[in-house]
Amino acid sequence: MLSNVSIAIAVGFYLCTPDFGHAQTSVTTDPVGLTTTSCLANSDTYLGVPFTRPPEFVGTVRSVSGNTLTINGTPGWSNNQLVYAAGTQSKHYYVLLGTGGTGNPKEGHIYPIKGNGSNTVLLDTTFDNLTGLVANTQVLVIPYWTPATIFPASDAGVSFTPTSSPPNYQTVLRIPNYSAPGINQSYAAEYYFNNGSWQRINPAGVGDDDPLLPDGYFVVRNANGAPTLPLTALGSVLMKKIAVPLLTSSTQQQDNAIVMVRPVAVSLDLTGLAPIDRSFDQGDQLLLFDNAQPGFDKIQNGNYRSYVFNGGWRLASDPNTEHGSDLIAPGVAMLVRKAAYSGGSLSWANWPTYLPAQGIRPQQVASRKTHQLAGSFTISLPVVGNYAIEPRRGGTSGKDFEVVAIFPVPLASLTGASVTSPDNQATMDAPVVTTASGHGTVTMSLHNVNNAQLLSINLSGASDGVNTANFVVPMGVLLGDLNGGGFVDSADVGLVQRQNGKSVAFANFRMDVNASGFIDSADVGLVQRQNGQRIH
Repeated sequence: MLSNVSIAIAVGFYLCTPDFGHAQTSVTTDPVGLTTTSCLANSDTYLGVPFTRPPEFVGTVRSVSGNTLTINGTPGWSNNQLVYAAGTQSKHYYVLLGTGGTGNPKEGHIYPIKGNGSNTVLLDTTFDNLTGLVANTQVLVIPYWTPATIFPASDAGVSFTPTSSPPNYQTVLRIPNYSAPGINQSYAAEYYFNNGSWQRINPAGVGDDDPLLPDGYFVVRNANGAPTLPLTALGSVLMKKIAVPLLTSSTQQQDNAIVMVRPVAVSLDLTGLAPIDRSFDQGDQLLLFDNAQPGFDKIQNGNYRSYVFNGGWRLASDPNTEHGSDLIAPGVAMLVRKAAYSGGSLSWANWPTYLPAQGIRPQQVASRKTHQLAGSFTISLPVVGNYAIEPRRGGTSGKDFEVVAIFPVPLASLTGASVTSPDNQATMDAPVVTTASGHGTVTMSLHNVNNAQLLSINLSGASDGVNTANFVVPMGVLLGDLNGGGFVDSADVGLVQRQNGKSVAFANFRMDVNASGFIDSADVGLVQRQNGQRIH
């Protein structure tokens, strides 16, 4: 366990009649629950609320126009009733989109509400759009958490310590700058409790009603004599998928300060973070903070566990042991540090593990090669964004390429697997299905793969005994395309030349294009002879 958390979830449901003026709507909400987390003295505690506030409206979409949703029925809202108004309306609201139609691409996405009419809501689509949203998609209207709803004034001295003599702050609530570029981001806002309210440090002012992202973590700093106190969070158990945006940068690493909105411990394998959709790719890092250990500025001081995904979840400090069963406790802060990526923002889809699984998919499909004594290295083949390119030479170990698909659960059956290529020459041996460490793995050997083309790896009838699905995974093959640009040029030649004479490791294995276990003049020559080639 990475934090001191206890859970109690109500077994029943309750009926909530939202305060929507003359709206005639009663809403049956999700189960309620609570968690308790110890916020240590003389320490920063990194955490989030693993619940939402209770939804105050549940309905469906009639139509979509731009960034406006028209709702089925007669919600009966007054004009801009869902818009914050200091002194009269203390809540900020967001829309969470649920299921609806077939292949709803926006299921689980969250949008702030900017305005509303009697049966319409105007959404902020600055960072997302509504493309693909269809009629009858479910809509939940939910208030944001705020400093005053997480830490109400009545809990002073119970879950936090008021500050009597600022700037000698005792309990400080620190909110990361979620959109700041790069890593080790500064804080966008900090709050202390004084004179009955949460006060912003800069800009100064009362911040009781300031909205906090439902899927972002915050930091509780207890200092200047503030003792260890428990934070008890009570809220609505999210029974739906949530899609968390992940920012990326084409030139540098990018931090994403997130939390799972789930009140139960979830294994790394079941978080939904995986290379298959680039939500967690090779080169990314997942930092989990240890709230049982006191300390300030835990990111800067390295007070966390760092995980990577390389054929499964691995601790950065223990790369040879599978850690997919490691549990993330409720409310534990997660920092996803994305490697440089030029494809724009991504999304992490997280489903509740306390409901029947809604489907099955591989965590990773990858091209795997053994580089002699240097060991085996894989190149992930995602299905989101640009397809990945295998730059290494085929024809080793009795096969051209070996592709592996790793599932988070054992496979009960697989109908078949195949490969298609533009020249119709590529073939595949019968797939081999194995189970180890609770994972199902499909190993596929490819033959007759010619250079400079885009393959399709096809898996059909993959089943865990309940759910069955088919998958098509693209795989580019271009010898010497070390930077994955789709063509070989002087940039690729420069990459291999700079590694000439070096041993093979994770950071440079692509440059060992002949998979000999060492980067030498033979690799340089291969890439030079491919200069000008591109995927057809």
